Amino acid sequence: MIQSVLNKSIEKEIGKLIDEFKKHPDKFLTEADVRSYLYHLLLEDFGKIEATKDGEKSIPLHCEVRWYGSDASLNLRSDIVVIDVSTLKVKGSRIFRLPSKAYAFEKPNAVIEIKLRRKKYSWTNRTFPKVIEKEREKLKILRQKIGHKFCSYILILDKKKLKFIPIEREYHKEYYVSAS
Repeated sequence: MIQSVLNKSIEKEIGKLIDEFKKHPDKFLTEADVRSYLYHLLLEDFGKIEATKDGEKSIPLHCEVRWYGSDASLNLRSDIVVIDVSTLKVKGSRIFRLPSKAYAFEKPNAVIEIKLRRKKYSWTNRTFPKVIEKEREKLKILRQKIGHKFCSYILILDKKKLKFIPIEREYHKEYYVSAS
């Protein structure tokens, strides 16, 4: 899928999720609820079965993806990832041993990180920006280690209110939505 088409598809579905969050913020009690809802929306565009590099079948859309890097120095997790299935390996061999996660791929096309701040018992206005900065740093490290251009998104849903300015730059976009 061409990168601009991929971006439009992802941004369209993020827009639908944002509309739903604005209408019914308490429909989403946890980040897992948000992730599941967005995954469901994205399945329409990224749920087509494709051949993997080792002849198996999979789809481009995945959740809770672990990153170890080629030298196993990374220990990161991403909420939603759209991958190039043609680079995915799910079968190991004597020559190529899969990492402990039992899959490996070379090219992520998009990485989506999600943060949901609840009304009570959640991050304060002082700590929440630090949480978002950690997500930005994670994506920066991922870009450096992978050495492949991919689109990244941070979706920030806030049930409180914070003066927050999302960042947008080449291959990266943030959405900040307050339910208040």
